[in-house]
Amino acid sequence: MLLKTLKWVGLAVITSYLVTSSKRQTTLGSLADSPPGPFPPDFYPNGTDLELPQGTMRYWKFGNEDGNRVVLIHGISTGSAIYDKLARDLADNGHHVLVYDLWGRGYSQAPATKYDEALYTTQLAMLLQKVGWDKTDVIGTSLGGGIASSFTSFYPEMVNKLVLVAPAGLFKVEDLPMISKVVKLPFVHDFIVNQPYVRPLILAAIQRFAKSARLPQTGLDEDTEATIAKITDIATYQFVHHAGFFRAFLGTVVDFSFTGLAKRYEKIGQLKSKPVLMIWGDKDTTVPFYHSKEAQKLIPQSKLVVLKDQGHDALITKWKSVNEEIENFLMV
Repeated sequence: MLLKTLKWVGLAVITSYLVTSSKRQTTLGSLADSPPGPFPPDFYPNGTDLELPQGTMRYWKFGNEDGNRVVLIHGISTGSAIYDKLARDLADNGHHVLVYDLWGRGYSQAPATKYDEALYTTQLAMLLQKVGWDKTDVIGTSLGGGIASSFTSFYPEMVNKLVLVAPAGLFKVEDLPMISKVVKLPFVHDFIVNQPYVRPLILAAIQRFAKSARLPQTGLDEDTEATIAKITDIATYQFVHHAGFFRAFLGTVVDFSFTGLAKRYEKIGQLKSKPVLMIWGDKDTTVPFYHSKEAQKLIPQSKLVVLKDQGHDALITKWKSVNEEIENFLMV
């Protein structure tokens, strides 16, 4: 009886694998294919879909067209909505702002490819070429900080000033969350990414990872509380409704150089005249605060702003202070 049961279980697993394997070679959709939610296509002004070899991506370009150009790169899970406060403040203060969705987030599709440093760096390079920007300030947070650092090291002539908010790329293996260690195991990623019965479990783990970035906060004003609630709703909606998010998140965990960007930082440090601002919460455990010491050693000309008693989500929990620091840095 046991052997018969195992036989049928094995057949079910093989059938599921064969049925879903065809999806591995296709580009998956975006929030454009989902019902209206808390992150509408016009969340930012002037949204535009751009067709690239990898798929269709979305960007928004707004603010003063004659102003200082600045592009913002979001992190691994929340998406471009994380810049709700900063992007609008920069536009209101005369900057020309470019915000976009990384592959597999928001209104950008999820191509069937490796989600590595090359994919994300070339996405930004192609976007800037398409919008006609040959030089810009670059802001990146978390994964976006790693992308910004990589882009700056390869295209220093295109970057005026660089802002890194708790940037990734300097992890030690022991720093990595358990979910990343599991999906990096041989065959695990390839097996689970398209298995519908595993998806809810992994999505729950991703949501726990995202929530772990948020420290308990007291005394926040109503505007900040509302912003936190909005960003949380958007992130949750994306987890559930973006057809390619699951692929992109796990692909990034497996393929991106979270432990291997020290040489990129070092190359930026060799550009002595390149202004760099780093912002870090001293209670950040998602991209641990102690990484800031290594980052400063690698980029000695950088200025480090430490946000006391703040975690990885200081971009929204302490948005007024963060926005002021960035605005002052860009305007000098």
